Amino acid sequence: CSAFIGANISTDFITTTLTNLGCRVSNKEDGVLDVEVPSFRPDLEREIDLYEEVLRLYGMDKIPSTLPGGRGRIGMRSYEQDIARTLHKTLTAAGLNETLTYSFADNQDIEKLGFEDADGALGEAVELINPINSEQGQLRRTLLPGLLRSVSYNQNRGVRNVELYEMGTIFATKEGAKKPKERTSVVGVLAGSMHEKAWNRADESFDFFDGKGILESVAREFALPKVRFKEADLAALPYLQPGCAAMLYSGGAEIAWIGEIHPQVAQAFDVRPPVVAFEIYMPALQKSARPARDFRDVPQFPGIERDISLVVDSSTRSEQLQHVLESAGGKLLEHVRVFDVYTNEEQLGEHKKALAFRLTYRSPERTLTSDEVDVLHAKVLEKTKRATQAQER
Repeated sequence: CSAFIGANISTDFITTTLTNLGCRVSNKEDGVLDVEVPSFRPDLEREIDLYEEVLRLYGMDKIPSTLPGGRGRIGMRSYEQDIARTLHKTLTAAGLNETLTYSFADNQDIEKLGFEDADGALGEAVELINPINSEQGQLRRTLLPGLLRSVSYNQNRGVRNVELYEMGTIFATKEGAKKPKERTSVVGVLAGSMHEKAWNRADESFDFFDGKGILESVAREFALPKVRFKEADLAALPYLQPGCAAMLYSGGAEIAWIGEIHPQVAQAFDVRPPVVAFEIYMPALQKSARPARDFRDVPQFPGIERDISLVVDSSTRSEQLQHVLESAGGKLLEHVRVFDVYTNEEQLGEHKKALAFRLTYRSPERTLTSDEVDVLHAKVLEKTKRATQAQER
């Protein structure tokens, strides 16, 4: 009994305790007690049940804390735990506070998010047999409704600036499945502004690019390869505002989505817009994460910059032009960056826009001359115009 409980309990205390409980105790040799259980205690069937009674009356708070034995073993976190720990640090460093919401969800949450076929997009809901109340009748299929309620709760109590994230499990099932499918997800929300209004700065609300910056920090921290953002499919994300929603990719893997919550969805959850939200798919992040970024030495030779402005249709994405420019530039084109977007129907024409790019040329072996960069830049411009039907401005 003492060895199992983890404390040196005297035989007299054990005997007195069991006797007071109605047991008949007689001593035997070698510290063995013969215990006869009373008929009104049918729950005392085994020796372990008697140990429990002794421990209950001895007091669990009197048991000293000990570490479990593990001779020759070294404790360490799993790969998944390391990823989660690093993600917590990254999101916290970005200014977000971790929160926890209920795993139970309202049956109307999915409708409020604007889904027409939620079972197809999120999987079928796991219904609870005996829910706590009518508003928590199923397990959550997404973390977003719980966080939107947290934003509403804070806003209704005068807390304007809300920056929250949650790492939790979501559940879904399908017809004929024996068990529901569980997946770890991370969702964050930004409402209000990053800074309070002051004499030296304006009060600017959170927007799409604030959330995009957080995802860029995550991509940098986990050294994700071939990172790019693409326009999100709003059929799968109906709760996001058109024109303010994007997917984060690492190679061909979807890592996360980012966007501003649609005003109708915000109204359904009693939230004052704008609200920026993002979701990180943990399984995809775990597969794509690398232990460190590739090392790049400080350039030994100077780079030469050239600007280019292209007039294209308003529906043309900058990503398309950037890929063409990078492909046309070859190894000497080190970097391409968009630095300006200009629209003016009188000067550019109807449904037209001008995208300005800054191109950096550099050789790792020698110093490039201005003349050869001019020749290369002219070739890049010509190839880009032929491939995209763009016009130089």
